[in-house]
Amino acid sequence: MNRFVKTALAIAVAGSAAHAGTGGNEWAALDSEISGLASTLKPSQDSTGWSVLLRAVFSYSADDIATGGGNNPDTSGFNFNDADAAFWGNQGAYKWRLAVDIDDNDAGAAAGGHNAIVLEDAWVGWTCSDYLDAMMGQFKPRLLHSSVVDPEKQIMIDRTVIGSALDFHDDGVAVSGSLDYFNYYAGILDGQNGHERNHMYYARGEYQIGSGAGEYEGATGSSDQLNATIGVTVLHDDTNGDLDADGSKDNTSFLADFSGNVSQFGFGFDVAMLDNDTFLATSPDYSNLSDSSDGTGAPLATPTPALVLFGDSTPWSLTGSYMLNSEWEFAVRYEDLDNGDQGGPGNTVVSVGADWYKGTYSRWQAQYSIISADGNFNDGNILEVGYSVGSSR
Repeated sequence: MNRFVKTALAIAVAGSAAHAGTGGNEWAALDSEISGLASTLKPSQDSTGWSVLLRAVFSYSADDIATGGGNNPDTSGFNFNDADAAFWGNQGAYKWRLAVDIDDNDAGAAAGGHNAIVLEDAWVGWTCSDYLDAMMGQFKPRLLHSSVVDPEKQIMIDRTVIGSALDFHDDGVAVSGSLDYFNYYAGILDGQNGHERNHMYYARGEYQIGSGAGEYEGATGSSDQLNATIGVTVLHDDTNGDLDADGSKDNTSFLADFSGNVSQFGFGFDVAMLDNDTFLATSPDYSNLSDSSDGTGAPLATPTPALVLFGDSTPWSLTGSYMLNSEWEFAVRYEDLDNGDQGGPGNTVVSVGADWYKGTYSRWQAQYSIISADGNFNDGNILEVGYSVGSSR
């Protein structure tokens, strides 16, 4: 059980016991109080509700990885990584969720798609049996632990590069279920070609050790026993083209991850074995970076605001964290993007971060990343500091 939940229960017990007498109904009243406290800890998504999440970040860098190179001015400013609102509820046998995000509002500009309200979740779900749930609409597919963790539960400001590249929402249908310590997920998505006949398919299995990694990163919710999740995903994308021009579409990739915590330590590992015709770019959270490559490794006239993953590669990342006390947690991450073949940038990313928790749904975060690259591709360091207030669900 989460050490903070234990503490809350202990306080409730101590407070109630202090007022308890020897009467026959006193312990019954105490038991009722504990049950009431436990009921308030149930996920709010069990019933109709709403939530708001705000994550603002200040970024600073004088290096090419952020400025785009040349004589461009330094990066030094504020932006929202998330300005989200979500609503959910039940209608008879069905449950639903609607979530939106106000897109990048850099410099308050409204042109070029800025300040657009972006639809994230819009789905309806229902229970088919004890071991099978289904959903239809727009949702985020469960591909990796690092890609589906809610933003306010990330151990660092940025997701892993692999997790960010797979952090997307799409229309489709999905099923999920669990049996003892095993969970499974599968779905069919529209993919990159909209509602045309080719699709994206995925299937994922997870095995839980102890209570599993939970829906967060780092040591939050840890205990003296190992709690971890091992996940394996197969991702096939019929909507991607023949990028290597060899006359065939090779687009079946394999993903794996191992995440969890024990005592005051948290950890996470993810790896992707990307097929030849894969090309992935990081999500808008990395828009403060200015990479300089396309799918063939050739420099772009206009730098791409992203880090990229090429096909026929095996990128991976390793994250570790240490929770000093209930308010402070520190983390370090190493990532090898394995995108240096065929003239690509050959990026590695080393990041250190700190979290200052100011309540259940409030924290300050700092992250310093060192991004290396081969040849003339953009590289350098970037500092990010920001806050997260609210929740996604």
